[in-house]
Formats: sequence, structure tokens, C-alpha cells
Amino acid sequence: MKLSILKSFVIVGVIASTLFGNGLALKKSGVSIDYENENGDEKTIVIKRIHNDKCKKVNGMDPDVIWGGDYARADVPTECKKTYVTTVGLISPIKIAPGIETYGELEVINFMKKAQTDENLLLVDARMLQWYQKRTIPTSINMPFKSFDPKHADFEIVLDTAGVEVDEGVYDFSGAKTLLLYCNGIWCPQSVWAIENLLKIGYPTEKLLWYRGGMNSWTSLNLTTIVPE
Repeated sequence: MKLSILKSFVIVGVIASTLFGNGLALKKSGVSIDYENENGDEKTIVIKRIHNDKCKKVNGMDPDVIWGGDYARADVPTECKKTYVTTVGLISPIKIAPGIETYGELEVINFMKKAQTDENLLLVDARMLQWYQKRTIPTSINMPFKSFDPKHADFEIVLDTAGVEVDEGVYDFSGAKTLLLYCNGIWCPQSVWAIENLLKIGYPTEKLLWYRGGMNSWTSLNLTTIVPE
């Protein structure tokens, strides 16, 4: 069993490394694609994230910076448009590990509705506290991604909240809750890191869910957010 688990981690690691490697390439030199156009001519194009030099000065660690700005036409009412910084982070793959389902907005809302009567379902905002305090998805609890590291001082709180018991270094997942984790958006790795740490200790994959779009997708659709009290 231990060998098969180790093998699965190696496979997942290789896949994730390749996909995130493409994300890094998109931000730097780009990914070269060979193709044949409609005239039968062989072409090569480089797919990359276009960065104006001014964008290099944007502080991607500041929530006030990330959620500001205007891209819509000037005559569009302010209430009708959403804008974001588009040059930070690396693009996440749609699938981060075998057995872990990737959610969209409707699935998240359905999860929230089910959680009203099922205390074993937790919607987890895995961002740092200052981001959570700025705004979050209703019903979310904040468990910053760093606290999912077994070496972190708050790791025991994470386990207790998730319903996991530990006895002399042995994890008991029989009471583990189903966690739906998210962070800032498809360019934010924080929820991925949290999930990866849970997988390393053997957390059941069927009890881990991932909302890839996170706050970026949620707010782009003008869905309800709250400021935690």
C-alpha cells in the first residue's frame, strides 16, 4: 500500500510539474506551438502572457491592488464592470491530482446549500488572513495555506477542524470532513499547496474538492461576497 501511494505521488508530481512548468513558460519565454493554417502553410506561434513593462511594478501581494482598475469602455456604468490585475501568478491546470474533482461556481453553490444540513462539508478559503478579511465567499472558513504544512504551529488546528485525529504520528481519517478549497484565482497556487500537503499525509482524495476559479472567477460573475465580521 505504501509503495502504491508513493508511486501515485510520483506520477502526480511529474504531471503537476509539467503543467505548472508550462505555466511558468507562459509567463516568461512562452510555449511554442507548430500548426498548419487554413491554407496548408506550416506556422509556428508562441503562446505567452503579454506583459507591459509597467505591469512588472504591480505588487501582486496586495489585495487592494489586485481587485482594482477598469478595463471596460468608459461609458459602461461602474456597477456593470469588474476588473483585475492579469499579470500575477502562474496558470493552474484544470486537474491537480487524480481523484480530486475541480469545481465551478454552480457546483460551489450546490456544495454551500448541502453544507447547511451537513456539518461534514467545509468551504475553505485557503488565502492569507489579510486577503480573507478583504472579502470572501459566504460560509467560508479561513485556513491559510501555510497552516497546512505539518511543521506549522497551526497544523493541529487544521486537523482538528477537518475532523482528523492523530495518535503518535498516525493519522485517523475515519471522521475526516469533505473540504472544498479555493484561493484568489486560476493564477493563485495557495489552495493547491494546501491540498498537496493534505495528500502527503494521506487525506482521502474523495474528500478533497478544488474550486479553481476562486475569488477571481466568483467576483467576475458578480456573485455575493462578504466582509468577515
